[in-house]
Amino acid sequence: MLAPADTPLAWAARHSPDRISAVGVLAVRIRRHLTDAGAPGLTAIPDLRVRVAGHPERPLWHASTGLYGFLDLPPGDVRIEIEDPAGRYQSQAVSATVPDRSALKEVLEAGEAPVPVAAPAYPAANLRPSLAMGLPPGTSALWGVVRDGSRVVPGALLSLATVRDGAADTVTTLSGRDGSYLIVLPFERIDRSVNPPVRAFNRVLSVFAPRPDVAAALAARGFLAGQPANVFGLTAAQRNARFLPRTFELRDTGGTLHPQVGGQNPPVSVSVGMNVRLDIELLPLP
Repeated sequence: MLAPADTPLAWAARHSPDRISAVGVLAVRIRRHLTDAGAPGLTAIPDLRVRVAGHPERPLWHASTGLYGFLDLPPGDVRIEIEDPAGRYQSQAVSATVPDRSALKEVLEAGEAPVPVAAPAYPAANLRPSLAMGLPPGTSALWGVVRDGSRVVPGALLSLATVRDGAADTVTTLSGRDGSYLIVLPFERIDRSVNPPVRAFNRVLSVFAPRPDVAAALAARGFLAGQPANVFGLTAAQRNARFLPRTFELRDTGGTLHPQVGGQNPPVSVSVGMNVRLDIELLPLP
């Protein structure tokens, strides 16, 4: 029962996280991306800046569940924008549909019995690490800068083949606003079935550069506001409508160029337990 002169929003703000299911409308679950096919990290990510585009409400952070909960959004389709002020993670946008739960709010404010309404929306976002994240020693990772001639390329969609628990998987990321990228490979393992053990493997990298309309939006509106929502959940057709597959060469930290071989993009050499720099240099479009 609500206290006199109380409201569902004030009540929910003072109480435990399960109250989002009672009077909230949207709760965003944010975790760290590990691989595309596997589950994300278990640890919630605090201290993020989460907003719904076009709405002033700022969410409540529920430490016990890791949810960023909104209580007063109108129903309809929304774009959720997430950024990390500390720069540990790349900014990302996801979409969701806020249900109409106004009938519940009205009866609670009137002190009446609750009525059945739709459940809150619980969208998820799995954030990719950025170069500003401090990686512990022994982390397997690739990093570098994506360039098209002399120009850095923000918002390029990168996909690297990897292995997780013996099965094929991929890790995806976007190049940042400065063209930099970081791909962490937490499940690459030394192959000890042979002697000597093998710790370096060739993996396939795919690069998709933003098409002109997406590149223009990134330049005009900024990296977060300009990027497509749900960029890592696009179907192949949706991806190809927004991004263009590109051929490329790789340049290592010593300046050596790794060109295409037989018209195929060069493989990426992944070394277990090492951070390897490989700059991606896009080849001219035909």
